[in-house]
Amino acid sequence: MRCILAALLFIPMLAVAVEAGQPAPAMDAPRLGEPGNLTLQSLRGKVVYVDFWASWCVPCRLSMPTLDGLHKRHADRGFAVVGVNKDATLGDAQRFLKRVPVSFLLARDDKDTVAKAFDVKAMPSGYLIDRKGKVRKVHRGFTAETAATLEQEVQDLLKEGA
Repeated sequence: MRCILAALLFIPMLAVAVEAGQPAPAMDAPRLGEPGNLTLQSLRGKVVYVDFWASWCVPCRLSMPTLDGLHKRHADRGFAVVGVNKDATLGDAQRFLKRVPVSFLLARDDKDTVAKAFDVKAMPSGYLIDRKGKVRKVHRGFTAETAATLEQEVQDLLKEGA
């Protein structure tokens, strides 16, 4: 009986994971290196890639420059990248960004509020959100193959228009 009760209590936690087809969770996080907060609501009408990263994440060394290139190529067509940093200290994030500079929007999530809302399961994790605020693709981890796939997914969503 205890096993059944424990299983029933665990089931709602499984339903929390943000997957393709669901609305993107609300996000309101402090900007990294700039005053104010960053919200997903402020980017409504754009195709957005929310990327969770950290200085200790080895694949992030590949994903960050790739995402920056993607951002630069498609920003004028309504695409935005939001990098959500999960480092415990601001200094760790800043040291990483000196080695791997990016031009897209950055937010801090040192208390894991945003990561919990998205139910981040791996680092890096990325969520491709359409212009209406629906998660269309979820990427966990990052490889050269992920980069090629993401490029095509972004182009496809941008073609859908506003």
